[in-house]
Amino acid sequence: MLSILIPVYNQNVVDLVKSLQGQCESLDIQFQILVFDDKSNDETREENKSISHEFGVNYVELPENLGRAKIRNRLGRMAQYKNLLFLDGDSKVIRDDFISKYLEKEDHSFVTYGGREYQKKKPNDQTLILHWKYGTKREALKVKKRILDPYLNFQSNNFLVKAHIFKKIQFDEGIQGYGYEDLLYAEKLKVLNVTITHIDNPVLHDGLECANQFLEKTRNAVKNLVELNQNGLLLNVRLTSFYNKMKGAGMLGLIVKYFKSREESIMNNLKESKNPNIRNYSLFKLLEYSSSIKD
Repeated sequence: MLSILIPVYNQNVVDLVKSLQGQCESLDIQFQILVFDDKSNDETREENKSISHEFGVNYVELPENLGRAKIRNRLGRMAQYKNLLFLDGDSKVIRDDFISKYLEKEDHSFVTYGGREYQKKKPNDQTLILHWKYGTKREALKVKKRILDPYLNFQSNNFLVKAHIFKKIQFDEGIQGYGYEDLLYAEKLKVLNVTITHIDNPVLHDGLECANQFLEKTRNAVKNLVELNQNGLLLNVRLTSFYNKMKGAGMLGLIVKYFKSREESIMNNLKESKNPNIRNYSLFKLLEYSSSIKD
């Protein structure tokens, strides 16, 4: 009835798998939990080996790193049941009825997104605050906000999809590294008129990254976005809308000049401040996009 698919890269998923297994067993449903390790470090693999002995769990260590898109597609192809639940390895289940909430939608929706949350308390580690603050303000959206633009507000960290839909619409394996693979997937769904249903069934994002790593992944995501747009796979996301608006108003050059004149203080704010400014982060993304795009 339910295939739970978890790609793993340097994440301990023992507690996640056991919580999912427990909920499925209590519901007395047919299930499988597929965990594919995408060439994690030795320490992570050693930590996760124990789940291979759990009922209903298939743990596979891949010999090479496939990346975010390829590993999800492989998981989907290996799944045996009609409902596929994709979860990121840095997720934490925070509801006792998490599985049952999804199963309520199995006959009423082809694709269902449950959402994500971040811890309520600001991290003590100052280097984690940028990721936490951005995630809290921009990603941890309530259902009433997500449904205003169900495709733009889709994320691949926590969603249920029918197997026959995923067979037709898979993740684009041309995307390298981190960034925008989920929105490109949502765009494919939109083109084929596959509705995304949003429900209140979040998981906790339990993998905050330090500011340097978060900014580097942002650079990679922006690079992916530029390449997608230049290859004709136009994604109308907030960053491209902001760029086009500023350029159309003749303000792009001024914004770039402003950023460069204060680049050191802006980057220090993002990396070292106890209260990083999300507007500075938006400026950072705009500059990365502007410097990468070829008009």
